Amino acid sequence: MKLPVELLLKAEADFPKNPAQVRSVQSRIVSRSALVLDGLNHLERRRAMIAASARENASLAFERYLGTNDLLPINYLLTGYAQSRAVGRIRYFDKKDRRTAFATGFMVSPELMMTNHHVFPVSDVAEFAALADDAGIEFGYEYDPFGKLGEPVVHALDPEAFLHTSKALDLALVAVRPRDVTGLRDLRDQGYLILNGRLGKAGTGDYATIVQHPDGKEKQIALRNNEIIDNDLPDVLIYKSDTAPGSSGAPVFNNEWQVIALHSSGVAKTDAAGRYLDKSDQVIEVENGRIDESRVVWLSNRGVRVSALMKHLLAPESAVALHPLVQVFSSPAYTDSRPFTTLPRPRILEEPEFRGAPVAASPAGMSPLPASLIEIRVSIGNGPPVVQSIVGETPVQTVSLLTQNEKKLEDAQDYSTCTGFEEEFMGIRIPMPVPSARLRRQLAFLKDAPGSFTLKYHHFSTILHAVRRVPVVSAINVHGKHRYAALGSGTRQDHWLRDSRVDHDAQLDDRWYAKSGFDKGHLSRREDAEWGASLAFAKAAADLTCSYANAVPQVPAFNRAMMGYNGQWGQLEKKLLEAGVKNESAKSARICVFSGPVFLDDDPVYASVQVALGGFKVVAWFNQDGALRATAFHLSQDTLIEGIAFEALNFDKLFKLQQVPLSWVESATGLEFASVLRDADTFSEGNPQADEAALERLVSGGQAHSANAQP
Repeated sequence: MKLPVELLLKAEADFPKNPAQVRSVQSRIVSRSALVLDGLNHLERRRAMIAASARENASLAFERYLGTNDLLPINYLLTGYAQSRAVGRIRYFDKKDRRTAFATGFMVSPELMMTNHHVFPVSDVAEFAALADDAGIEFGYEYDPFGKLGEPVVHALDPEAFLHTSKALDLALVAVRPRDVTGLRDLRDQGYLILNGRLGKAGTGDYATIVQHPDGKEKQIALRNNEIIDNDLPDVLIYKSDTAPGSSGAPVFNNEWQVIALHSSGVAKTDAAGRYLDKSDQVIEVENGRIDESRVVWLSNRGVRVSALMKHLLAPESAVALHPLVQVFSSPAYTDSRPFTTLPRPRILEEPEFRGAPVAASPAGMSPLPASLIEIRVSIGNGPPVVQSIVGETPVQTVSLLTQNEKKLEDAQDYSTCTGFEEEFMGIRIPMPVPSARLRRQLAFLKDAPGSFTLKYHHFSTILHAVRRVPVVSAINVHGKHRYAALGSGTRQDHWLRDSRVDHDAQLDDRWYAKSGFDKGHLSRREDAEWGASLAFAKAAADLTCSYANAVPQVPAFNRAMMGYNGQWGQLEKKLLEAGVKNESAKSARICVFSGPVFLDDDPVYASVQVALGGFKVVAWFNQDGALRATAFHLSQDTLIEGIAFEALNFDKLFKLQQVPLSWVESATGLEFASVLRDADTFSEGNPQADEAALERLVSGGQAHSANAQP
């Protein structure tokens, strides 16, 4: 998600401390009493607040604030879990950035969810619709006590029912639909968090616990290194905590599990020139006044006080205060003090013992549906197995077993032994191409190594475009030896999986391909990876090519040999690679192949994804004299897309199989290839349309020219 620079500048103005000064503040807090740090007036407010809200002996809770008692009651864990049920992962497709955006949000009433303005930087419903598509909040995306990742309960957002934002407070408040997308779960099951607008909920040196969905991952909690280091600002709290990108909009709690702030941003790491740096000290580029939040390093965190939020929402002169959905905040029953313990809370003790398909809730005053009216059907046919639950004659939920099994396989994949594309494979260093700075900003980075973007498999590596959701390049080492007849086409089985090392939303999947009319077109071919010291290793290497991070959409005629165009992409690969390899025995029959799409601004759109109709291949090989050669091709499938239902169909219908200069590929893709390949480029200015002559050149290992080429 993009973060407004002005928000960072505001945080710096609120708390202009460098790392050394932050450490000094923390040392000062440790050495001073609560009375000295907060003053007598705030100490008494804190005492009164604890007495009203503590779910334990109030005197022990007050001792903890004073610093004379570090123990927590055992119900602290259960209370925290109950409160966390109201926290969910916000997810929507950002129409402007053309990528899936993630953040954190939490319910603050039976109907309203709170998050940041910079998550939804809009002022009205029309702007919301122009920004976000399929906006929703997902509850329960977290691990249970047995280590099982739960299936999220998804509720759509309803900005037409209510939407209010405040840029000054980095606040967005939006209505949520009362039933989930399946129609089976009630929003009230999640409970909601009380916003207590009175002062006294936080003290300097208190711990600020944050429940969050960092990077859009499963729900997590920040418990360590999270003390409040500045409690003197009127509208914000400054604290240290284990937050991460995607934590925007998370609730900040005190030790009594009261919400004390809305997590917003913080003070970011900069260099001497004031430029923002990532954890590798690389400059984060500012684009249109916004920077990539995923790369920011936080020196301190900043949360908007609940008291400031409530003052804004309930201001007498404010029109928003008159809205019926906001008036609940001024109700005497809207309180987190102990006398009001019957408020709706997460029904953590009412969860079914076995977490199968949820049972439809009964309307008020009606008996639950008898078991005889609920039917479970399992369908096994030509397609994937499907479980369908039926109430009467109405299907209420469909779950693909194949999807569930694929998710398990994806999570179980072990890439630890994968070394990827080998630079010295041909006895000369040929590295992966380097993305330009502009292209780098659009890449999908590894979740466990945010500074890295190369996915390594056996024999090949790919780099993934997070917006287009396909690779920008796939590079493979191809060996003419160590191959096995047992891995012939008759035994081939492709099982396509997403790569869990990067965000699944940065990859196309079977749901996208299923009705698109496109094939999943390998970039690095399965056949090219079928080699190794053993048959088992060769098969494992080939199987890994069936990764969505190694595929681009291709129309069947372009991808399959049996179609009318005789599979032009496959024919090129066969001639360049298989025939070419046989003539390279002097160099151990080794070649390197780089493949990828060519993106254009006017590429047609299918299912919210722009589909590149052009591609490139760069082949590095040795001729009969042992000299390194490189040949680049541009391929287009424009004329073969008649069966694809694009939202916009506006492009020339020309089929091309064309040799191009390697420099053309670099300018068209934003990839910089090794100079050794540029020096070995076989392209001839007198032969810009090489086609079959270029193929023959590779097959023969010679330097054949077409009839119209200059000698």
